Amino acid sequence: MLLLFSVRRVQPLTRTLRVPSRRGFSALSVLSAPITSAFCVIGDEILNGKALDANSQVFAQRCFALGVELEKIEVVPDKHQAIADSVRQLSRKYDIVFTSGGIGPTHDDITYEAIGRAFGCELRYHEPTMSRMRRIMASRASSHGRWTTPDPKGTPDQIACARMALLPEPALVTYPCDQYWVPVVCVNQNVHIFPGIPRLFDELATAYLPGLVGRISSDAPQAFTRVLVGTQLKESTIAPVLEKLQAQYAPMGIKLGSYPNWLPPHVRKQQESGSTGKSENETKRNEPLVVLSAIGRDVDSLDACKRDLCSLLEGFEIIST
Repeated sequence: MLLLFSVRRVQPLTRTLRVPSRRGFSALSVLSAPITSAFCVIGDEILNGKALDANSQVFAQRCFALGVELEKIEVVPDKHQAIADSVRQLSRKYDIVFTSGGIGPTHDDITYEAIGRAFGCELRYHEPTMSRMRRIMASRASSHGRWTTPDPKGTPDQIACARMALLPEPALVTYPCDQYWVPVVCVNQNVHIFPGIPRLFDELATAYLPGLVGRISSDAPQAFTRVLVGTQLKESTIAPVLEKLQAQYAPMGIKLGSYPNWLPPHVRKQQESGSTGKSENETKRNEPLVVLSAIGRDVDSLDACKRDLCSLLEGFEIIST
C-alpha cells in the first residue's frame, strides 16, 4: 500500500543580498543561487552527552519554511579557537550563519569573546542592553523574587550579570522580542549570535529570521515543494527503483530520500485519532514501513516523479495537506 502526503510549498530565494551595517542594511551583490545558511552549536554539554541539542532542528525548520537552504550544522566545544575557526569558515562559505549557546554569565560562556576575536572586534559593555536588563528584570522582580542589577564595577554577581552585555564591537545589535532583554548580535555582516536556551532560541529565531530574509532578498521567490510518499514495501525492495528515479530526476532539481518506520507527527496524530475501535494489527497495516521524500522546485517535474513512485511501487495514494 502506498500513502502520499503533500506538504505545503515554501520559497527558495535567489536575491539581491543586503548585509547589516552599523546604520542598517545595504545592498552588496546579487546571488545566483538560493540563500544558504549554516548553524554552529556551541557547548561542551552537547558533546559530552549531558544535553540534547534542539536548536538546530528549530533552525532547520525555520529555514525550510522560508526557503533558505540549510547546508551545514556544526557542534563545537567551549574553546576559543574551535569557536573562532568554525564561525570564520562558515561566514566565508554561507550567506547566513546562526550560533547558539555560550552567552551566559559564567566562566565557560565565551561565545562573544571568541567570535569577537575571530573577526578582530573589541569587547565593550553595551549600555542599551544593560539598560534593557535593568528595566525588564526589575519589572519581573515582584513575581520572580530577587534580581541582580548588571554593573561592571559592582559586586561579583553584578559583574557576572553585566558580562552578558559585554558584546563585540562593531556589531549590529537588535532585540527581536520586546518581552526579553536578550539581544541578537550580528558580527561580520552574516554571523548572528543567539542564546542556547531552547525556548528562548525558538522565540528569538522565529521573530528574527523572517525579517532577516526579507531584508536580504528582493526578487520574487520561486516555489519549493515537498511530497512524502509512504509504502509498505521493504526499503531493500524500494532501493533499486529509488536509485533509478533519483538519477532520472536529479537534473530537474529533485532530491529523493528514504525514511523507514517514520511518519510526520501531524499524520501520525491523524492516524491515531482515526484508529479508535480498530485492532492493533489493523492499525499497523495502515502504517507505511517506509516514507519517501521528494523535494523539488518545478511542480510539473515533481508531479511526474510522484506518479512514477506511485506506479512503480504498485500502490495507492492518500493526500493530506
